[in-house]
Amino acid sequence: MDLSRFPYLQGNYAPVATENDFDHHELTIEGKIPHDLVGAFMRNGANTAYEPNHYVYPLDGDGMIHAVYIKDGKAHYRNRWVQTSHLKTERQFNRTLYGSCGKLMPVPQEVIDAGGEPNPLRNTSNTNVIQHGGKVLSMWEGGFPHLMSPGLDTVELHDYEGALKPGDAFFAHPKICPDSGDMVTCIQRWEAPFFTVKIVDKNGQIINSIPVDLPAKAIIHDLQITENYVIIFNSPGFHDLEKAKAGADPFRWEPEKGTQVIAIPRKGGEPIWFQTDAFFSWHFCNGYEKDGKIIVDYVWMKQIPFTQAMDSGLEKQTRNMHRMTLDLTTKAVVDTKIGDIYCEFSRCADNRCGKEYRYGFATASNRQWADAHGYNCTLRYDMNTGEHQLWEYGPEANAGEPVHVPNPNSDKEEDGYIMCYVYNPGEDPFLSILSAGNIAAGPIAKIHIPVRVPNGFHANWMQDLQLGE
Repeated sequence: MDLSRFPYLQGNYAPVATENDFDHHELTIEGKIPHDLVGAFMRNGANTAYEPNHYVYPLDGDGMIHAVYIKDGKAHYRNRWVQTSHLKTERQFNRTLYGSCGKLMPVPQEVIDAGGEPNPLRNTSNTNVIQHGGKVLSMWEGGFPHLMSPGLDTVELHDYEGALKPGDAFFAHPKICPDSGDMVTCIQRWEAPFFTVKIVDKNGQIINSIPVDLPAKAIIHDLQITENYVIIFNSPGFHDLEKAKAGADPFRWEPEKGTQVIAIPRKGGEPIWFQTDAFFSWHFCNGYEKDGKIIVDYVWMKQIPFTQAMDSGLEKQTRNMHRMTLDLTTKAVVDTKIGDIYCEFSRCADNRCGKEYRYGFATASNRQWADAHGYNCTLRYDMNTGEHQLWEYGPEANAGEPVHVPNPNSDKEEDGYIMCYVYNPGEDPFLSILSAGNIAAGPIAKIHIPVRVPNGFHANWMQDLQLGE
């Protein structure tokens, strides 16, 4: 493949060509893996299998999951493509057949006649991988999730026993309530109702649907739960499917409309709307309710960070952690920047999701990037004081989303661990394990992997999950 014209397919954004397995004899451990850790760390990401005709980071690229299974202080690494119908069709014809979400291609008639995937919009299944309801699901926000085996075999598209209908785009950013085990998510559609909250119980059954009357289908990438509400940012960024089909720039940013912050009652009822100046956000960190107010922490950006042009520079625009306070009585909105550090992929401890908490984590950068941006640090904010700790893996390193892994012997945030994949030139790629209580001390363990793990998107810890289950 010649990927030289694609800024976000260079360096550690470049795909890997093989699927691999390395057991504990083939992995090098620097430091010591905590013996109380039992489970799997999985991360999804874009890993294009064929040279694309067009590529919009971070929206394109075939999904590939990288997993490290941990038990008894030992580790096993495995990576697998998600075998989507689009990827399988391209494998059948051994060439690129589908365009990007920014420039769709008509599907050749020979492909349709041969029984290949006819939908020109690729289900990349590249955004997230979660464990819920006893299932491992690979997710992309534009279509159905894919059911995966614990060993990363692709089983099938998962439609929740027929509850998902054709045209339903199942969200890739659900939140799991730590009290009930319910997964709060949504479906989005190209026609009204554009956005419907879905509640999936701990057994994997959809038990409630809450349509939200939005005026148009905006680009909504994440949601946040509190005890009583689901929070979304309805920013004025839009994707026009018909323009994408015609080859025109399908992305629009209309700042004069501002951004609506919508608090949707989790048990149903009228949403509460708040109006703010225009901004965009990929990711929430957490949210909770206190003294008649909703507090929401998130990563702020000025506008949508992409366009059809592949070298616009929008992808690397400033992004900082912010705190927004929504007054449920007066409808006043107060937004405060927590810090100046360039950061993304914000997370909290999962057992504090929707609750008052202390620590927010993110991947971060302490340097300027001349070309495709990246993150060479792991960041921890004290959300009460604004103080931070930062660990740099190296000036040229690329660090992934940090996941808080709970300590089985403690509910305290600071007693857990922070895991992420790191690529640092000069040493083998590794899974970093930090102490959540002391990020600045650096990794307590590095699980070195003999092959490169490209930059990716979202990761999660699958408690107790092991190969062979």
